[in-house]
Amino acid sequence: MKLITFPGDARFASNSPFCLKAMCLLEMAKVEWQPEMVQDFGALPLGKVPVARVGDTLIPDSHNIQAYLESKGADFMPGLSRIEKAATHALTRTVEESLRLGLVHDRWLNDDCWAVMKDVFFGAVPEPMRDQAAEEARGHVRAGLMSEGIARFSPDDRQARFDNDLEVIDAKLDGKTFLFGDTPTAADAAVAPVLDMILNLPVATDLRNAVEARPALAPYVARVREAIYPDAGKVMQGFSVAAE
Repeated sequence: MKLITFPGDARFASNSPFCLKAMCLLEMAKVEWQPEMVQDFGALPLGKVPVARVGDTLIPDSHNIQAYLESKGADFMPGLSRIEKAATHALTRTVEESLRLGLVHDRWLNDDCWAVMKDVFFGAVPEPMRDQAAEEARGHVRAGLMSEGIARFSPDDRQARFDNDLEVIDAKLDGKTFLFGDTPTAADAAVAPVLDMILNLPVATDLRNAVEARPALAPYVARVREAIYPDAGKVMQGFSVAAE
């Protein structure tokens, strides 16, 4: 199997939390896979990554990739009750549809963060086109966050929403190794990458400070990283091999 994805760096196998989630699911399912990068996102089924390539079939979106792996026998919620599976869905939605927007906001619209992230995201673009490509993309992200509504709020109002999201995660963790006990589940594959990327924002934003202020969260992320993250070096090497 191949995973069409954004590349990352020495710390993150991909700088996209959705792509990293898909990688974690593949690792949990013990599937042999290689990374693949494309230039024309318009040729992909939903115009975005991640996309799993299985033979001639393209499977877009991390949720669909999870469903495909489950159809092949992977169990990402071992031993969970019906209520716990429902809680997994709700927790994943909380992070992917709300808290993740805080990560995106700080990466792209916080000027101090953007000064660093621009090079992370667009460093491979040739110099004459780099600034224009970065600013055009930033404009699209700003428009999207305005449409979502999160960029319209005051900083305090926005952070109050994210504080509620963090309370959900912190309360569910409640001293456990992973969100649902001693075994990582699909919830951890979705939640930890977002928290991890917030903790690694290049400046101390309100959101990063809020995650750091909850002492259980950083150790939790480290446990998930150890348990189910792919080896970032191997993934980046895989990109290099695929390009040859």
